[in-house]
Amino acid sequence: MATVCEKILKVMRDRKEQQKATIGSEWPVKMATWNLRLALEREYPEDDWSCKDLRKHLSEMQKEGLVSKCQYESRIGQAVWRLYE
Repeated sequence: MATVCEKILKVMRDRKEQQKATIGSEWPVKMATWNLRLALEREYPEDDWSCKDLRKHLSEMQKEGLVSKCQYESRIGQAVWRLYE
């Protein structure tokens, strides 16, 4: 079974492939916590997703250098996360 971090990365990588197919370029993938939660609920409906837990996991992933919190797009109450790849 995949860990939460692996599931988050899979959803963000899928979004990257979707952007590449529709836009046709290599734009960085940026997802708000709420949009990430909705995508995870669609992909993994058997799991319980909350924004609080997602923020905790995303903060850990940020320390590992997998994602970063966007400085300009984020606001109070809604963080925007960028995939590093």
